[in-house]
Amino acid sequence: MMKASRISYGFLIAFILTIALGYFVTATNEILIGIGFVATMCFFSLFVAKKKNTLALLLSVLIGIMLATVVVKTSAHVTTNGDIEYYANGNSVTVHGKIVDAADIRPTVTKYTVMAEQLVDGEENAIPVSGKILVSDMGGWPQYRYGERITITGTLARPEPIEDFAYDKYLSVQGIYALMPRAKIELADTGDIAAPTMSDQFFRGLFAVRSRFESSINRILPEPHASLLAGLLTGSRRGIPEKLTDDFRMAGITHIIAISGYNVTIILTLLSGFLFWIPLKKRFPFLIAAIILFAIFVGGSASVVRASIMGILGLLALQTGRQTTARLSILWTAFFMLCWNPLSLWYDASFQLSFLAVIGITELSAPLKKFLRFVPDTLALRESLTATIAAQIATLPLTIILFKQISLIAPITNLLVAPIIPLAMLLGFIATIVGLLWLPLGLLVSYLCFALLHAIIWIANISAHLPLAVISL
Repeated sequence: MMKASRISYGFLIAFILTIALGYFVTATNEILIGIGFVATMCFFSLFVAKKKNTLALLLSVLIGIMLATVVVKTSAHVTTNGDIEYYANGNSVTVHGKIVDAADIRPTVTKYTVMAEQLVDGEENAIPVSGKILVSDMGGWPQYRYGERITITGTLARPEPIEDFAYDKYLSVQGIYALMPRAKIELADTGDIAAPTMSDQFFRGLFAVRSRFESSINRILPEPHASLLAGLLTGSRRGIPEKLTDDFRMAGITHIIAISGYNVTIILTLLSGFLFWIPLKKRFPFLIAAIILFAIFVGGSASVVRASIMGILGLLALQTGRQTTARLSILWTAFFMLCWNPLSLWYDASFQLSFLAVIGITELSAPLKKFLRFVPDTLALRESLTATIAAQIATLPLTIILFKQISLIAPITNLLVAPIIPLAMLLGFIATIVGLLWLPLGLLVSYLCFALLHAIIWIANISAHLPLAVISL
């Protein structure tokens, strides 16, 4: 009798591959042909070969293909006259809406995601609309908070590709199909508007806590070290100088400054090391609670939730060594995420990198451990280093595709920074929390963190400027 896991593999792999093929197939004819082919094979298997095991597998593949086709078709975005992007034709309009995400504060611009509720055109017609707008505030002050209703005035346009970057596709993953690049923003008259909901108040408080955490980082560390630590701990990339970003890209270590399954796995592995005195099976409730708190703390966005799930799976693969269980967990996670938003597989680099990183941890950790026996296991340093290198090996091909270059120095650079990153994250977190309680002690602890962050920056700078470090494609 065929194992249930094989049927699951057939269903899940067929589903994911069909979603992936949907990127290249503009019509569904090719998919329908594939379904017909698999159905024919099932028919042949049933009435000619009479192999029930083969039939069950083929049926699971067929169901996976059909379900993926339905998901792709139902997720297609069709603009109507009730959508805000319908009016994004380059004209100046006024829009009333509500801020529905944390503000993206950068040195020269603050970006808000606004859910539109009403549009007022040039002829003063008030039109009910819906849909998200990415609003850019060049002034930067005052700053507006999650859940606040605002009135924005400016030119409404649709996002377009930026050079080789499919910016419009990237925003579509977040459900954003309209932009207001330079907006005049003011608080809406809330006299006739309902008070903030409990959800609004919760996330407003959450983002305020994160903002205070990042402010503590800025108080204990200078730039660009403060921005680098914020990237490691919260995924924030604001304030990182363009030159340092270029150095990281050329050195092949850009992935360390974005919250992904790789970063979360390192956090969990370090925490697991601190809990060494607790039996392995009894650690998981503490680790899962910690990762839930972490996801809430850094904002609870879709990318953070995905990274948290991926991190838990990576840790599970590291600590149990059961590849079959870990593989199925990864595939089922991908299945549910793609059912929710199949665009992630096509256009969301963080989604792609998260899954590749965890697959790398699952498949490569065991052989890598044999080569890293010389690394001490104090505070789970060996496991952190193993996870880091495994994830970087698995994500290397995609980073080459994304950045259109091959960093020949990347393998060496990653090996050099891999043991530094977990310690920098640990000391940086401790210094930041201590700095919130008592600044002088936080500054004292931050000196060690500063040295580690400076070493990462120095390695990136040296690596990026070596002869033949990078080959552009």
